[in-house]
Amino acid sequence: MKLLAEGRDSQVFEVDAGRVLRRYREPRCLPREVAVMQLVRAHGYPVPQVYDLTPTDLVMDRIDGPTMAQDLTRRPWRLREHAHTLASLHHRLHDIVAPDWLRTPLGDGPIVVHLDLHPLNVILGPAGPVVIDWTNAARGNGDADVALTWVLLLTGELDAGPLTRLVAGLVRRGFARMFLRRFVRTAVLGQLDAAAAYRLADPNLREGEVGAVRELVAHTRR
Repeated sequence: MKLLAEGRDSQVFEVDAGRVLRRYREPRCLPREVAVMQLVRAHGYPVPQVYDLTPTDLVMDRIDGPTMAQDLTRRPWRLREHAHTLASLHHRLHDIVAPDWLRTPLGDGPIVVHLDLHPLNVILGPAGPVVIDWTNAARGNGDADVALTWVLLLTGELDAGPLTRLVAGLVRRGFARMFLRRFVRTAVLGQLDAAAAYRLADPNLREGEVGAVRELVAHTRR
């Protein structure tokens, strides 16, 4: 199978013209992930349809198009538009009531939270944006979900050269500011400590990202 994309914990392969296979490096609770995707899809939320699963693989719709992050890199003048789109995806998701069987790793709450909803996990498909990677989906508080996205936007390391990292860093700081404006800032930042602790518990975090998260929390408290 042709490799289409690769992340820190999974790879995506082409199955055919309309489907892809997402293969995790370690076994996951994929039935729970699929159940969440089916739940939000039933509410009209834009997610791929899943066709099959194993302990490490998901076969799902292939969504052709760049990620929001890729489009921002190529067309940074769309920064405001994409920030508003990402905020809207959060608002729409947080309108969906979560079932009791979902875990609550970032605190209790009544609604579905994605806990990884950032531009790398939004594909700009022909019919509009589609949200992928539901591994961390849970039940919780919408402000905490937004706070975690804000932390991810400002502290994630980029695999690129120095100049690209500099330009991308400037773009993402502006993006993060515009994104946060679509929410109640004090409510979101009230969840910052919990979001930072959740982020720091990620075993895939790099040393530089650990320092960036701690620096962000310290700077925000000033």
